[in-house]
Formats: sequence, structure tokens, C-alpha cells
Amino acid sequence: MRMLPLIALFSISQAHAEITVSPGTITDTRTDGKFFASLEVKLILSGPELANAKGMRVRLATATDNTGKNLIDKEKLGFLGDSFRPLEEPFGPEPAKKGDFETEVKLANPPRAATSINLTGSIELLSPDADPSSVITLDVAEVAGKAIDNPALKATGAEITINKPKGEEFSYKIKDTGNKVAVVEFCTAEGKPLKTNGTSSMGFGSTKSCSVSIPNAPDKVTVKIHLLTEKSLVKVPLKITGLKLP
Repeated sequence: MRMLPLIALFSISQAHAEITVSPGTITDTRTDGKFFASLEVKLILSGPELANAKGMRVRLATATDNTGKNLIDKEKLGFLGDSFRPLEEPFGPEPAKKGDFETEVKLANPPRAATSINLTGSIELLSPDADPSSVITLDVAEVAGKAIDNPALKATGAEITINKPKGEEFSYKIKDTGNKVAVVEFCTAEGKPLKTNGTSSMGFGSTKSCSVSIPNAPDKVTVKIHLLTEKSLVKVPLKITGLKLP
């Protein structure tokens, strides 16, 4: 395995007025075999608007190397599909710049002759501040045990049932054929997200059951349902050319 921190010596698009994307570390495990071969590229997002984003996902349009090979591999891109991932601070030996966040893309195995790659697409951010009407806030005690009856949620075609809490376990069932529910989070009465000890989900396709472990949960817990709307979805253009491989 070879790892090399990169510097911005190539074309990087500026995404939103206040958000930029730059490359981070690249991990190249090229091999002639069929197993364990992959290429992982870290992407660093910077900008004040990221502070209140609730999640991100990468949409690759093209990924090619300088030999012309298509490096997009749907299996390597991950099992999350259309799901949004929480924003994570960069991890590595160098201290992260405050306000920066990191994601990665996993690509197919480039041929040994390849020396650089090009990426195009977008990074999509869920920004509730851009559309406050996209957030549904409910009292868990009031809605637990029955399907949520909310006009905005019904308009999406999605169905959510919040289960009655069991100790530290808070859970819900969701059917979302249109992928309009981006994030479901449990919060304090004031709307502050609660710290969790892990999450799990079961199910396939549009129907699944999700469980969240919340230690020392307060007496009153609210649930925030973040809907995917035209305004709440912020698209950050991604264009990196001539990215040197180690």
C-alpha cells in the first residue's frame, strides 16, 4: 500500500459561493490480482456553510485515468446508495483545519500504466438552513407507536412510525420509495441533537427499521425528520483533473 498526501496543483472547481473542494490523501493498492485492489481518494470540504449541514453524499459522473479506463465501480462506491453520511472531520497525522470535513470515493483498480486520474460530478449537502420548511419536528412521546400524520411527510409519499423507546433504544420504521427522507435524528426538547452510542438498520430497498442507542436521554425527546427538497439540497460541483497517482 502506498499513501501520498496531495497538494492542490491541479484544477479544482469551486463549488458553492462559500464551499470549496480539494483533494486529500490518496491510497493506491494497485495489484494484478482480483482481490484487495482499489483506489481511495479523500476529498476535503471547506467553508462556513458546512457547520450546519446534516449530511453529505458523493455523486460521481465520471472517473477515468490517463489511459482512458473507467474507474467507476458501483460496488466499491459503497452500500449506502442514496443515503447521506454524517460530516466527519479529516483524520490523519496532520491536524485538521477547523471547519474542514472529509469524505472519500472508492474506485476501481487502475492499470499499472496509469499515472493520473480525473474526477467529475458533485458533492451533495443536506442544508436545513437553506429550507427551514424541510424539517419536521415532533415530540417522540406524542407520536410513538403510530404512523406519523404530517402533511409535509405525506406529500413525499414516505411513511414513518416512531417506536416507543425501550431504555436507551430509540427506533423507527420507514418506507420511503421516493428517497425523500434524508435524515432522521433524535434531539433534546430545544432541538439539539443527542449524542448516540451507535446506530443500526435492517431491511432492503425503500423499507427498513432503524435503531439508535442514546445513553442518559432526557425525559423529553424530539425527533427531527429532514426532507430532501430542492432548496435543502446544496450541490457542490466536483472537478479534479490530472490528480497524480502514487
